[in-house]
Amino acid sequence: MVTIAEQLDHQSETASDQTLSKKLHLLSNKYYSKHSELVPLLSKLGVEASQLESKYGTSMNLLLERSRGADFFEDTMRNYIVFGMLEDSFRRMAKGLTPARRLKVEELLFAQELEKLSRATLSSAIDADPKLGHRMALYGRMVVADCLLEIRNLIDFDKVLPTGSYQDDTERTRAQFKVLEPYTSELIAAHTVRMDQLGLSA
Repeated sequence: MVTIAEQLDHQSETASDQTLSKKLHLLSNKYYSKHSELVPLLSKLGVEASQLESKYGTSMNLLLERSRGADFFEDTMRNYIVFGMLEDSFRRMAKGLTPARRLKVEELLFAQELEKLSRATLSSAIDADPKLGHRMALYGRMVVADCLLEIRNLIDFDKVLPTGSYQDDTERTRAQFKVLEPYTSELIAAHTVRMDQLGLSA
């Protein structure tokens, strides 16, 4: 949540349109608030936010660095695809929580304000400049692969993958993606819908 908030705050300073800048800033504040609500929920589950940051912070920062755009629109596409897929993944993971906690987590993650704002911003820009659509389609296809790798990194495979001996890292990675295939197929299907809503192919 904090990562998204920070990215939106940065974008609010680079947006050329003052109205859009204000919307991004307000949305950034919402994500900071969501983070504040999520931290105590995690604590009740015996998970400290600092532990998650220590365990996953480095790989998340690498994902952000790899998917960083060359301009405002590529960054907006990153928000739409990468943050959209991550939030979608977290919502699906929340199904394993108790009903009351699941509802609260889903409430925090299901508003989709970022997805809606990103889609509206990109749609307007693509309508004004059709050539931008081709670049956004290519960029979307590029960052989705990085996002799927990060989703794999978030999974504790000791709990979902039978212990086995692998000849090398490639064989282990294949086994990991095979066991995740039903899950990632759902995420990719949702990603395809997002791209369709922009009039772009996934």
